[in-house]
Amino acid sequence: MIKHRFVVRLNGQPVIDKEGNAYELFREAEGKITQQLWQAFMPGGWQNLRATPVGTKAASNINISVAWECTFNGRAPARPKHVIAAEKAAQAAKGQARREREAKWRAEAEQKVINMRERIKRQVDYAFSQGKTGTEPAAKYITCQHCDGPAAVVCLNQPVARGASVLDEDTIVGALCAAHIQHSPYSYYTRYSRNDVFKVECSKLEFFYDGVRQIAIKAKP
Repeated sequence: MIKHRFVVRLNGQPVIDKEGNAYELFREAEGKITQQLWQAFMPGGWQNLRATPVGTKAASNINISVAWECTFNGRAPARPKHVIAAEKAAQAAKGQARREREAKWRAEAEQKVINMRERIKRQVDYAFSQGKTGTEPAAKYITCQHCDGPAAVVCLNQPVARGASVLDEDTIVGALCAAHIQHSPYSYYTRYSRNDVFKVECSKLEFFYDGVRQIAIKAKP
C-alpha cells in the first residue's frame, strides 16, 4: 500500500491538498486543471468563441504548481478479525439466499415443463377421444404454450429418427405458434438448454384415427 500527499495550486489557489492514491489524486487534479483551461480558452463558451469577429484577441495566464510527498509505503494495517468474520458471514448468507432462490426457480421451471407436457397430452387425448376416422392436422388441437394460438411447431426433447413415420408422444415438451416460433419452451433455470429443443412443423403431423392411436409424420412428396 502506497500513499502520497499532493498539493496542486492554480494561480496560487489550492485545488488539491490531500493524501491518498496517487493516480486518483492525479485524475482529480487533472479535472480541475482541465476546467481552468476550458475557462481560459472559451470564457463565454463555444457559441461566444465561434461568434467572435476576425482580429479579436485574448490572453490568459495560468500558473500551476504541484508538490507531493510519499507518506506511506508498506502493508496496510490488519483489519480487525471481527470485521473480517462479519464480512464472511454476510457473504455466506448472501450466497445461501441466492442458491435457495435459484433452487426455487429451478423447481418451478421443472414443474412448468411437466405441466406443458400434461397440457399437450390432454390435447392429444381429446383429439383421439372424438371417435373420428381418417386423419386430421395436428395443429387443429395442439395450441401454443404462450398464447393458445394454433401451433406451428411441436418441440421435442430428442430428434426424430431418420425415416420415422410416427411421432412418439412422450418426446413432446412444448408447442409454439408462428409468432413465438423463435422462443424456447424451456425456462432458463431448467436442466434443459435451447440446444436440447428439436422442432417439428405441425404441417408435417396429423392425427391418424384408424387402427392404432398415433401421430403420423407425413411422408415427403
